[in-house]
Amino acid sequence: MIENLINGLKDQIGDQILSKTDVKRDQLNGILSVIGSATQKEVKSSMKKDGFNTIMNLFSDKPNNSFADTLQSNIGNSIVAGLIKKLGLSQSTASAVSAIVVPALMKLVTKKNNETPEDDPSPLKELFGDKSGMGNLAGNLISRFLNPKKK
Repeated sequence: MIENLINGLKDQIGDQILSKTDVKRDQLNGILSVIGSATQKEVKSSMKKDGFNTIMNLFSDKPNNSFADTLQSNIGNSIVAGLIKKLGLSQSTASAVSAIVVPALMKLVTKKNNETPEDDPSPLKELFGDKSGMGNLAGNLISRFLNPKKK
């Protein structure tokens, strides 16, 4: 689940967030919660709209297409907005946190996704779940094969 992955980020980037921003140690868990919620919200929205194509591109070693770039930007913007709204961080602090978190998060999810063949969405399905109406995996895969040029 995404929660486990997000918790792994704390060990990787927690000290970096603390040293490069004015975030206090007792705010880290709240920050991780916002990161998880924002990421899940944006990825699920993309899945509903585009199926797995965009997230498969975003969380791969291939260069991002324009849709994946937009999704990555949306994740970063959602994290910033959540940190401001839910934790009361300033715009500059929230942006600094996002600048640290997003690349590390992309790398971590890509590593997880690369554990299977590049056309296998199962790690992403496992991470982001299919419990809140993201759509039918088989339908998304069929759509992907019927519309291979859709990016």
